[in-house]
Amino acid sequence: MAHVLVVDPNEAFATLLGEELQRQGYEVVQAGDEEAARAAARRQRFDLAIIDMGLDAPLPLARDLRRAQSDLRLMLIPLMGQTLPPEAEAKLAIQGVLPKPFFLPDLPAMIEAAMQAPLAAEPEPAPQEEPPVRESAPPSADTASPPSDVPLERGRLESNEGAIRRLLDDLAREVSANAVLLTFGDEIALWVGSLPAATVQAVADAALQGRRTSAEVARALGREQTGFEQSISGGDYMLYAIGVAPQSLLAIAIQGKSSLGLLRLNARATAREIASLCCPT
Repeated sequence: MAHVLVVDPNEAFATLLGEELQRQGYEVVQAGDEEAARAAARRQRFDLAIIDMGLDAPLPLARDLRRAQSDLRLMLIPLMGQTLPPEAEAKLAIQGVLPKPFFLPDLPAMIEAAMQAPLAAEPEPAPQEEPPVRESAPPSADTASPPSDVPLERGRLESNEGAIRRLLDDLAREVSANAVLLTFGDEIALWVGSLPAATVQAVADAALQGRRTSAEVARALGREQTGFEQSISGGDYMLYAIGVAPQSLLAIAIQGKSSLGLLRLNARATAREIASLCCPT
């Protein structure tokens, strides 16, 4: 049985990936940061390490793991919507790339290709190369919660309507949603999808009621609600909602089964992009 080390600071994504790899017959160990990954590598040998570029220093980690085990295969996960930086392939002999998001049916072939890819010698450093500098990547949209404590501005929402609608369309396509909507106050600001308007309104009402209930529970416990995220499923439907700002929600309605991990991953990224367009900096 092949052993795989998954190193990703996004626990939801790492869990989803790990569970899928286990279903394929791999023995999987998850690590949320560089220290945990190095500790895991000291305890056992791995056949493949899958490393997310959202770590503080992913390339030094990959180099260290390869130096400790020369036959270790490496697979890198670029930041959401990006390709690998040029220095990644220039400094490492990698065997595969796993984009975020990915389609689950494609995963077995991608992993198998990485496992079968030949090992190559590490590239030689260029002459007069500067000493390596600690690499740092900004928090990626998929790992950080949206800045839901910053108010969303109506004027910015209206002036960026086209861009926001494209974000909603992209999200609906990525997660196969029947409807994706954005609220402002107690009203629907924008929505896309195939559901009738009355059904979309019912979805919005349910999401808004969920946030109100969450706030009431927080108050009953003597706390203040600082963010909101909720998923409800039953039968053949799923409703997922996340706070974009104090007076704004992003809600997604899906008929049929869906991966909650990937749904959360994509929704958080979209929420952050909407907040960056509509919330004052």
